Amino acid sequence: MAQATTLVALPPGRAQHVHTTYDSFGAVVAEYTFFPRNQVLYVRWHGHMTSDELVRAAQVGLRLNQQWQPLGLFHDTRGGSGEWGEASAWIEYEWMPKIKAKCPNLRGIAFLLAADRPWPYSNTQLLMRFDQQFESKVFYSLLPAWRWLDQCTRQLAVPQ
Repeated sequence: MAQATTLVALPPGRAQHVHTTYDSFGAVVAEYTFFPRNQVLYVRWHGHMTSDELVRAAQVGLRLNQQWQPLGLFHDTRGGSGEWGEASAWIEYEWMPKIKAKCPNLRGIAFLLAADRPWPYSNTQLLMRFDQQFESKVFYSLLPAWRWLDQCTRQLAVPQ
């Protein structure tokens, strides 16, 4: 069951942890951090997740995206695993339209994958759906992912 954390105001220019989502056993599924300089919501995924856990975390993510209105999303999946094919329809037909409607200024979505682990085919198919709906890109290294996302968001980001 997802548990909420207190959401607080951001100090200027500083990254702020805004939420942690847990699975039904109390293990961390996702940590959400907002970077105000370039207005990016960074999601760090943890552990082996089922499709149901992914959907629950994505529902929390929708609420956080609506609250923080990021220009960019950064999904760091290096610490996570699982096959999420069963969540594909929900992501495509529920999450994607809602994020577009609730976050009209979203400019880019970066996905950081572990270079040393195979990626399940169903997860690759899910990432292809993002490519069809958003400016998105897959990376295997942290710095290029941040640079790309910074380029996507730089023109609209509020100076700090």
